[in-house]
Amino acid sequence: MISHRVAVLILSTLAVATLAAAAQLPSAVLAAGQSDAAEPSLPVIDENACPFEGCTFGKWKVIKESAVYSSWRSDRRQIDRIKPGQEVLGLTGVHVTLKPDRILVRREIPRLGLKPGDVLLRYMTIGEGFANIWAKGAWHKEEDCSFITEKDGSGCSRDCAAVVGEYGVNEWWVKIKISDEKVGWVRVDENFNGMDALGAVPLPVSPATDESEKPAY
Repeated sequence: MISHRVAVLILSTLAVATLAAAAQLPSAVLAAGQSDAAEPSLPVIDENACPFEGCTFGKWKVIKESAVYSSWRSDRRQIDRIKPGQEVLGLTGVHVTLKPDRILVRREIPRLGLKPGDVLLRYMTIGEGFANIWAKGAWHKEEDCSFITEKDGSGCSRDCAAVVGEYGVNEWWVKIKISDEKVGWVRVDENFNGMDALGAVPLPVSPATDESEKPAY
């Protein structure tokens, strides 16, 4: 027969082992969750980008003096300048996400597998509430994001299940033809008229310095 003291010792040992296993479980679960939801490497590049409703390439008029570069990439060099009144031909564009918007989920979003407390990442916006987003380790391109409320309370048009927690940093570069001989790249910053087939002039797209305001297209 096992003595009372031995029985107590055995039970105590089992209790400690059970607590240790329970303490390890959340770490394993969290590690697995972080691995499944690993974020895309930055920067995220979207080529042939014209990221707002009505956006169009073609003949544009310069309304702000701007530097023209050899490329949109970090090793670019300045090759020219364009001045107000000058006409150029917009050829294509590249959207560069240096840091995505972080969106906090408040209510369940079944189609994306998201629950309250989850965070989704928003990259290039397309217009009319659509955007490229990353959720639960997967891309959702041109996703209807009408459920997202911006920091100023705007944006959401239905099923307001998520809210912007932090704005990111992005740039939009366009390739333009200045003359028959010269082609270069310009970072969009309220410097052209004629980009919007619907008639509106897009707001600047530049690195955000104040997270209370989101650069818009």
